[in-house]
Amino acid sequence: MNARNVAIAVGVVVLVVALWMFLKFRAVQQAAVKWEGKVDEIASEKIEKQGESFQVELTSRIDAPIDAVFDSFEHPEKSQGMVPEIQVAKVLSGDDKKKTVEFHIVALDQPQVLTVELTYDQAQKRIGVKTVEGLTDIDGAYQLVASPDGKRTLVVYKAKQTVRLPLPDGILQGAIKEQFVNLMRAIKKDLGQQGKLVARAGLELRLAA
Repeated sequence: MNARNVAIAVGVVVLVVALWMFLKFRAVQQAAVKWEGKVDEIASEKIEKQGESFQVELTSRIDAPIDAVFDSFEHPEKSQGMVPEIQVAKVLSGDDKKKTVEFHIVALDQPQVLTVELTYDQAQKRIGVKTVEGLTDIDGAYQLVASPDGKRTLVVYKAKQTVRLPLPDGILQGAIKEQFVNLMRAIKKDLGQQGKLVARAGLELRLAA
């Protein structure tokens, strides 16, 4: 093959790779749109860029007692398949104080493998989370807060997250929100299957009528 043909072949490969990267970016960008603005499962949100990392604070209400919610967090393997985006949740090692878990998830329609260490503080109702391996570095915790009547729980997630992907901040923030929401949905589904969710106040009033 002469130099001209080599140059043409290289050019074609470069164009194909560039087209693939463009289509991949467009797909991620389109998937991120649905996470812009208010999301039903998120009661409040604050995501701020500081240097290369995001300081994250997200909250969600779960209509179940705090002990039931904590128990669901203690069994991360149950989240597997609870929502389509959590494809694998495998406990690699651990006990009731600390577990290492491998997650295969989908974020912004893209597959990811993430291994995290979860630590459990039963007395404080706090679950620490730290990345062991993956494209996203997470160092944070889920703090559970019981409602005054004890029937509901507020999950407060605070973390420092660094996503090692060359994507715009808005798209990365969408991925952070999506991962949080998918976990909340999985926990709610687990609690629902156990019959531990309580009816919402509005629904209770309608049923009573």
